Amino acid sequence: GDAFGGLAVPWHLTTREFVAEIQRILRPEGIYLINVIDYPPLAFARAEVATLRDVLAHVALIAPEERVEGHAGGNLVLVASDSPIPSEAILEANRLRFGDDAIIADDAELAGFIDGAAVLTDDFAPVDQLLSQR
Repeated sequence: GDAFGGLAVPWHLTTREFVAEIQRILRPEGIYLINVIDYPPLAFARAEVATLRDVLAHVALIAPEERVEGHAGGNLVLVASDSPIPSEAILEANRLRFGDDAIIADDAELAGFIDGAAVLTDDFAPVDQLLSQR
């Protein structure tokens, strides 16, 4: 099943505290995958990446290049782990699903993608407002 339904995102599944619970139950080499939807300016996706990076050591984003660059909206797949992520292997193994124009942005590139976005917390998670900024 999918917990996110279109632009209806349960905010409590997006916070630092929730990601910490995921981290607690992940195996040492476990990977957490999230399929999110967002539209330019990608305010929610940027905040969710910032949140993941606040808790887990490695984060990557997979989407068509135009989405990663903020020129188009749609689904983005976020990958997070405390272990290094085999980014290229994930992308290649799922090329059919992601499409030929998909790229993967990893730890170094995501600092620029976040662009100052706030970490989402149980006390501050304006997901609806972030998604409505289009």
